[in-house]
Amino acid sequence: MLEQMIESVINKTLATSYPHLKLPIVVYATVVSVRELPDTFEDKELVICNGETGSSYRGHIVAHWYEYILSVADRFGNPDESFPTIPGVRSKLQLEDKALVAVALAYGDIAPAIIGEVLL
Repeated sequence: MLEQMIESVINKTLATSYPHLKLPIVVYATVVSVRELPDTFEDKELVICNGETGSSYRGHIVAHWYEYILSVADRFGNPDESFPTIPGVRSKLQLEDKALVAVALAYGDIAPAIIGEVLL
């Protein structure tokens, strides 16, 4: 009886105060669609190397942001129906449609950050 009461109180506390502890911190997701945005970013202070001559020079790149729709996958890469499809995920990464990515869910928010592409 006491054990059940303690378990009930712990479960209630987790559900109300710490819901992010019930979700995984990092999940896999499949790119459902990708769209290049007009917004750009700049990578500065790059060193460009010429493989043939061995010379190098400083440079910078201006590139576009991308917006993704993601479908959460289980640990084997299969669709996980317990999560909704996640639209509007912005990233500097350039990923192909159907790519499998690792996604961080900071503090249990469904506002993920794409960590990078993975291969299972």
